[in-house]
Amino acid sequence: MLNDPNRVCVSISQAAQILGVAKSTAHLAYKKTGCLIDGVPVMRVGARLVVSLGALRTALAHMESAEAERAPF
Repeated sequence: MLNDPNRVCVSISQAAQILGVAKSTAHLAYKKTGCLIDGVPVMRVGARLVVSLGALRTALAHMESAEAERAPF
């Protein structure tokens, strides 16, 4: 789903699955901050809440590079 070139957005529940967190955790983060994680806003499209896969990919890449910098050699 994360690497599907035909998808632009996913639901909060699908984003939670990608991140490996519970749907309730993802929805709570949205309700508290308006974002799923730092740099990943949740957008309302009609009655639907969606997350940009581009923003999600960017945030995950940033998190991975930060972890790599902290890891000992």
